Amino acid sequence: MLRIRFIILALVAFLFEGCTCCAYLNHMFNAERLDEQAAEMRTARLDSIPEADNSRPGAEERKKYDKIIEKGSRVLERFPKNKKRSAEAVFLIGESFRHKLEWDKAITKYDEFERYFADHDSMPAVEYQRAYCLYKNHEYNISRFALEPVVASKDHPYYFQGLNLLSLLDEQAEFPDQAIASLEAVLADTAGTPFMRAKAHFRLAGLYFKKDDWEKAREHYTAEEIKLLNVRERQTAGEQAAECLANQKQYLPAADEYKELFKNPEFESKQPEFLVRIGELTMLGDKVADAMVILQKVNTDYPKTEHASRSYFCLGDYEQSRTMNYDRAVVYYDSSFLSRSISKYGQESRERRDALKRLIAMRSKNDEDKAKDSIPNMNSFFSSEFQIAELFLFKLDETDSAVARLDNIIQDSKDSARVLRALYAKAFIYDEFKHDPDSAEELYKEVIEKYPNTEYAKQAQVNLGMRVTLKTREDEAKERYLVAESLWTVASEIPLDQMDLVDSAYARAFEQFDSLYQAYPETQSGAQALYMKAMYFQMNPERMDSTQAVYKLLRSEYGQTPWGKQAAKMLNTRLTVTDEDIKRLRKRLKSSEEHINRLSAKYYEQLNKAPEEKQAEVKSKEDEILENTYNSMYDFE
Repeated sequence: MLRIRFIILALVAFLFEGCTCCAYLNHMFNAERLDEQAAEMRTARLDSIPEADNSRPGAEERKKYDKIIEKGSRVLERFPKNKKRSAEAVFLIGESFRHKLEWDKAITKYDEFERYFADHDSMPAVEYQRAYCLYKNHEYNISRFALEPVVASKDHPYYFQGLNLLSLLDEQAEFPDQAIASLEAVLADTAGTPFMRAKAHFRLAGLYFKKDDWEKAREHYTAEEIKLLNVRERQTAGEQAAECLANQKQYLPAADEYKELFKNPEFESKQPEFLVRIGELTMLGDKVADAMVILQKVNTDYPKTEHASRSYFCLGDYEQSRTMNYDRAVVYYDSSFLSRSISKYGQESRERRDALKRLIAMRSKNDEDKAKDSIPNMNSFFSSEFQIAELFLFKLDETDSAVARLDNIIQDSKDSARVLRALYAKAFIYDEFKHDPDSAEELYKEVIEKYPNTEYAKQAQVNLGMRVTLKTREDEAKERYLVAESLWTVASEIPLDQMDLVDSAYARAFEQFDSLYQAYPETQSGAQALYMKAMYFQMNPERMDSTQAVYKLLRSEYGQTPWGKQAAKMLNTRLTVTDEDIKRLRKRLKSSEEHINRLSAKYYEQLNKAPEEKQAEVKSKEDEILENTYNSMYDFE
């Protein structure tokens, strides 16, 4: 009998243990099955969407990950002491958060995995994926630290992926040389897969392209392994390789490479863009007739498109900058704008068209003035020359033409102020637009030497990186004003019982203000000194006539300055109410009436409202406690 009881108890224990195992297997089986389904959806998304690495999963895919997290959380709750089962659950939860692009939650799970299951087989994957999630979460320094065990040894299964991530971190930290070194290490190691080498070539080429190292960039864009990349990346590599030639002024070979891309059926959707670029490069290669044919073909085959707008813009630019036929250029720019007005080429064409029309009108006016008058109006002429130079520089991107116009002003104008302005503008163009620092320095020094007491000379010193030592008349007047102001302050601080000292101190300050105004009447400090003279006269009742005279002078000669405006107020003793004041008062009165009406309506509404019986609030005797077990973190210790 005792033996039978023991057998029954053993069977019962086995059954309960079997149920527990079944529960675990059910949760993990469903989680793994959902993970496989989500992986298929993720693969399809990555293959079909450009830049899919940064795209969010769809609704169905996200549901799969949410279910995986839920199933994994159930395993952690029911089997906290079984490290093997718990490790698999934590890993799946972390991976699900990563695929959902919830980087901070994925990092938390990966940290939890290392804390409790550092000896698990999935630990190498966790090391790399945590570093990747830290990078995506913009925690670059911590990501670099987390990546150290991955790139420490070539035996690590994620070594090459780690080098690629390290290059991304270096690039993000603006260390392109270190990023290049990391990728070169990938290419130097023969153990890397061809696809990984292709990715390294592609990124290396982009880094060299940013550094304007066209030869090295082209070398990597044309590497043999590039053909293993997807269509979009191969297309980009082909375009950038051709642009490397264009940047080295090998325009016709670059056009030939674009022709090969044009013939490739995989890039059929880009054919209009390739055709325009072929025309542009052929034009730059001085095969103008061939370029005209190609660009007109774009206009015929793809009318009313951005490609046609770009083609017409190229034709207009040629007529404007190479043949100087501005009338024909205007026609082409008009066509570009009409082809696609909202495109960047259409917008720029409109600006150039308007600028050319203004340019043509001003040139015609200058020619007419010269023909009609034996002594033309030189002020109007040189003013137009300045405007034409500005149009060439800022609207038409023709720096040489702008410099030529400024040279005309420098050579022919007798007005020193106008020559100074033109000379400084020429130096600025060489410095900022033509990137010729030697010529710019020579011109800046000429400005400093010939016109030392001007704002242009001071700015020339700043642009040359020199210590500013020059002073304008405004600077000199300001210094003298500060001296006079300090005397005025000293006078105001003398005790009144020493009246003789007070009077003499104010008199000395007045003399300084008066001499400043006499020497620098055209400056701001001169106008301010004149106002202080009025203040001095106002302190003496017997000098009221002098006070009024100074205020009138300020109002008439310096009416737009703060002191001229204050003088006008002092002269106008009548109280005036402007239309703006009346409008403001009416608006305030209307606002007050509306506020009073709202309060009155609210009061009468409450007064007429029937009293309501208050209902007792029913409260539950027991509060329901809901346990949230979703994504639970379990302390396995």
